[in-house]
Amino acid sequence: MGHEFSGEIIKVGENLKDFHEGDRVVGINIVRKKGYGDTKALGIMVDGAFAEYVSVPRDFLFHVPENASLQECTLIESYAVAIRALKLSNIQENERILIIGGGNIGLTTLDTLINEKHPEYVGIIEPHEFLREKAKEMGANEAFPPVLSKIKRFIKRHGAPTFIFLSANNKNTIEMAIKLIKKGGTIILESVFKGNVSLPIFMFNSKEIGLKGVISHDRQNVLSAIELFKEKKVYPEKLISKVIPLKEIQEGFNQYLKAEERDFVKIIVKI
Repeated sequence: MGHEFSGEIIKVGENLKDFHEGDRVVGINIVRKKGYGDTKALGIMVDGAFAEYVSVPRDFLFHVPENASLQECTLIESYAVAIRALKLSNIQENERILIIGGGNIGLTTLDTLINEKHPEYVGIIEPHEFLREKAKEMGANEAFPPVLSKIKRFIKRHGAPTFIFLSANNKNTIEMAIKLIKKGGTIILESVFKGNVSLPIFMFNSKEIGLKGVISHDRQNVLSAIELFKEKKVYPEKLISKVIPLKEIQEGFNQYLKAEERDFVKIIVKI
């Protein structure tokens, strides 16, 4: 665990010439051309950053902008996911967009879309009221609970979405996206879902739907995210709801599992 992190370099390996003690950095896994198999991804395949010290391979190390705090920089990884989703979707400006799922990835995608692609509209579908209000605070034109009748009334007035980003993947959200997408539109699977789903293939044919998967990010995606931070084009500080010490990490994880209304976006662990 612990694959989104920032910190200060305490010691560098003998062969590192472009990083030095005291440098402010993020450690971010990158996907190579062969995929995840050869990455030994920190916090995913090997131990991550929920510790006082972590050893980071040179390939995963990036300097961070001086105008961003280390807390904000923990979100560079999430913005890199959003940038990869935008790149692989081939989305252009002035599109009509829905994002299903208003958690961390959904909101970083919203933030990136608004500031990079200037959509005709962008709406969020999310069951938790706190996250819906946060989406509107960050520039969403509308935020809906997952109730088809309300969403369809909006679509009737403003037109069907040309792109739908799924930042909450499961059978229900995929089926909802297929029903809502405009004919000829594209659905982007931005979050990970390890189950199997039966798809209405005829609807894909009849609506001529495009379906695109996204996994992680490459080096250029990370550098592009860092540039957004440097130019102050995105607002990661709006996503940090709580900062907790390492000794409270179990309580932090438990908050994600509670069934009642959620009142946070991102919980940062300070070590």
